[in-house]
Formats: sequence, C-alpha cells, structure tokens
Amino acid sequence: MPVAAASAPAEKVANSPPAAPPPPAESAPAPAPVVPASPPAAAAAPVPASPSPSRPLVWPGSKVLTYQLEVNSFPLPARAELRWRHDGAQYEASLALQSFISVVRTSKGAITPLGLEPLRYGEKITARSETAVHFQRDKGIVSFSNNKPSVALLAGMQDEVSVFFQVAAMLGGSPQQFVAGTEIPLQTAESRAVRSMVFVVGKSEVVDLPGGRVPTVYLSHAEPPAYEGAKSSKGEIWAAPGLDYLPVHIRITEPSGTTYDLRWSQTLAP
Repeated sequence: MPVAAASAPAEKVANSPPAAPPPPAESAPAPAPVVPASPPAAAAAPVPASPSPSRPLVWPGSKVLTYQLEVNSFPLPARAELRWRHDGAQYEASLALQSFISVVRTSKGAITPLGLEPLRYGEKITARSETAVHFQRDKGIVSFSNNKPSVALLAGMQDEVSVFFQVAAMLGGSPQQFVAGTEIPLQTAESRAVRSMVFVVGKSEVVDLPGGRVPTVYLSHAEPPAYEGAKSSKGEIWAAPGLDYLPVHIRITEPSGTTYDLRWSQTLAP
C-alpha cells in the first residue's frame, strides 16, 4: 500500500467535493481505479491528448489528491498522497503513504497519442533500498533492478502508479463508451513481475468521503489466486469525473479479508 510523499506540503487548492453532473450513459441492460463535474477552482485544467485509433484520451490536470487511510474500516494516523504533474509531453507521478512504515511508489515517462509510456517505476519501503523497473523501449523489454528475469515490453503496458492516470484519461476522453460492464484490460509492471489485469466498469455511485460527497464511477478488478483453491485479492476504484476521473477511493481486499482503504480528503496544487 502507498504512503505520504516526502516532499514539502503543497499549497491547498480545493477541498470542497466536485458538483454532480449527469451520469455517463449506460447500456440498456445495465443499471474506475470515477462522474463528470468541473475540476476544483485553482487546479490545472485537463489537457486533451491526440485521439487514439479507438478512443480519445483526456489527461487529468496536474494536481495532488490526499487521502485518509483505513484498515478494516478503522482510521489510522496516516496520510497518503497521489501526485500527478505533466506538461503534455512528459509526466511524473507518485503514490505515497506515511504511517508506521513509509511506502513511496514513483513513475515517470512520456505522454503519447496512444497513452502513457512509462520509462521508470520505483518502489521504496521504509529503510529498504529502492527497487526499480525500467521500460527499455529500444530493446523491447522490461528489466528489474532486483535481478528478476526481463520480460517482453508489450504495447500499452503501465506500472502500479501510471495505471491510475491511464484509466482516468480513457474515462475522461469518452465517458459515454464506458457503460456498466465494460472491460478495460491492461498489463501492469510491478517491482518483481508483470501481471495482467482487467478493470470492469460498474455503476455510478455517490460516495461519502472525508472531503465530502462525491459522484463517482465504480471500477473493480480481481487478482488471480496464488494457488489452486486459494482466495483472490480484489482491487476497487471509485473515480470522480469532477476530479478528471482520478480515484477518490481506492480499496484493496486481501485474500485474508483484510481491507485497506484510501479515502479522498482534499485536493492540492501540484
């Protein structure tokens, strides 16, 4: 799980929840890592990217989201931050949590018409050395600093941080196409391996968070079990259209049933 960023506190930009817009269109039989509304006042505006062959992409404006951490619905004295900064061509992002331990995950790379192209992903846990993942596009491989075997670099591959912003850009570019039941398949590089994940779009929901009531789009994905007969872990995202479809609620449910929740509290300038 993520931890509070080590950089100096950012200037507060907005803390009121985004206004509720009309929900995105849904398919007839139908009833994220979230429902359109204007972005917070002083936050940078979304930047439309060149359309991909299948869907346009709209990148979230640069901003910082802060979260309250809960374990099994019990609030902990911890702060988490999701940071995103870009100039339309390059990006830097991080997800950080500061509690009894510190976990900082970072991602940087390029913004292209087809989506994000990470160049480097890093993960640092408390006093341990950072582990890094390198996307070597000239060689077509993903390499790991911990001497794990390299793997093929597939088109569209993300990392554990960039995936939030890739999904947000897809939802923001054509929300009407992401009706309940739509699947978003992605390859994601972690510190030790690459895994496949499929986000499934759910219903629109209004959620109560420390930062207020927020209209969202719900997405979920299940992890394959570690072995036959084992339980799967599950990831859930409530993405807020009013915050450029960035996640205002992130939940991880471990096979043991333990839940970790990051719940949005405020939005800051990057």
